[in-house]
Parts: sequence; C-alpha cells; structure tokens
Amino acid sequence: MKTTYKIIFLSILILIISTIGFTYWYISDHLLSNLSAIRIQSVIDIAIQIGLVGALIPTFSFLIFYFLIKRINNKWLLFLLIIILITSIIAAIYWFILCAIFHEFNNPILFK
Repeated sequence: MKTTYKIIFLSILILIISTIGFTYWYISDHLLSNLSAIRIQSVIDIAIQIGLVGALIPTFSFLIFYFLIKRINNKWLLFLLIIILITSIIAAIYWFILCAIFHEFNNPILFK
C-alpha cells in the first residue's frame, strides 16, 4: 500500500511540473512580444488546453515504464518494450509540439 501512494504522488508531481513546463514553453514561444498584456484567465486557459494535455504524455510514460519494469522479468522483452515505448513517446511529443506550434488563434493574448 505504501508504494501505491508513492506512485500516485510521483505521478501527480510529474503532471504538475509538466503542466507548468508546457504552459511556460507555449507562452514564451508564442507570446514573446507582449507578456505583460496577458490576462490571468488566458494563462489558465493555456494551462488547461495546452499544458495539461501535453503533461499527460510524460505522466503516462512514467506509469508505463514503472509497470513494465515491475512486471516483466525477461530482460530482452523488457528492452524491446522500452525501445518501442521510447519511440512512441518521441513520436507523441513531436506530434504534440507540431499541433501546439501551428495552433491557430485569433488573438494570442486573449487565447480562446
């Protein structure tokens, strides 16, 4: 039971840190010119629509890595699955970054 709480705590911590990181990346990448004009509601919307969605990738990746390492005893199968998972993570992050970069919006300061 103790490890269950530890995994839940680490997953929530990774989710929060990743959400903050993706939100900061998106704001600094798209809204460099006028950071002082951004409303708090816009930052919250960006955190929910971009940051939280992007943070699901590292959170689920951590959980999958943890359960693969705990459950699979065959070293070669574990190695193969980790390589496949790393390739999938890179593809998912690439796809997410492309979607975030080319996300169309009318007014970046209002972000709706």
